Amino acid sequence: MKRKSWIWLLILTSIVLIVTKNPKVIPNLHSQIKETTVKVQPFLYSLKASLDNKLSGKTKSSNQKQVSKTATPIEDPLKNVTISNTYYFHFKKNVPQSVRNSFTKAVNTYNDTGVVRLIPGEKQPNKNSITFFIYHKKIQDITSNTVELGNGGPSSLVINHYAINSGQAGLNLTYPNLAVKDSVAVHELGHALGLAHSSDRHSVMYPVDQGESSLSRGDIEGLKSIYQN
Repeated sequence: MKRKSWIWLLILTSIVLIVTKNPKVIPNLHSQIKETTVKVQPFLYSLKASLDNKLSGKTKSSNQKQVSKTATPIEDPLKNVTISNTYYFHFKKNVPQSVRNSFTKAVNTYNDTGVVRLIPGEKQPNKNSITFFIYHKKIQDITSNTVELGNGGPSSLVINHYAINSGQAGLNLTYPNLAVKDSVAVHELGHALGLAHSSDRHSVMYPVDQGESSLSRGDIEGLKSIYQN
């Protein structure tokens, strides 16, 4: 028993000497863990999006060179990025039922393409989201022959070419008879998903309301250029 005790004492003494002579051994290990975590986080986001899309869709990169000449243009924040095609959407509490109905129809219109998947639910960390809202804005120039019916667009956080989009789409209730329409809701939701204005009068993204609520071929091609190859 005494001999074994001496052996253990020698081992413990050796360990103490190693730590004393090289006290940076433990801090270095901690530093490596922190550095690895920082480097892995963006990859985890990308991996999570890929996993989500294997179950519910696809994660692809948009590429300007691959966009058809007839495709609806893309908003700058979603150009040349990789992004999940799944979104969680919710309404702000003050949104009236009439506006909710128009945006719900717009959601169904985009879901019917099979390119994106919009799911009701609150905004979640590291997930694409869309917030529907209302606002009031009067025309400033009384000689103008146009009024603002709505507002919308993407807001992306990009990490290593992977984007998380917090889009918004709203209707101007200063002019409810003009703004609360399916065509306006589809237009503003298109902006939130990354579609920019189009010069094609048959596109829902034409900058002046034409009463069009059905996506054109160019609109669908524009969506595909963002969310698919």
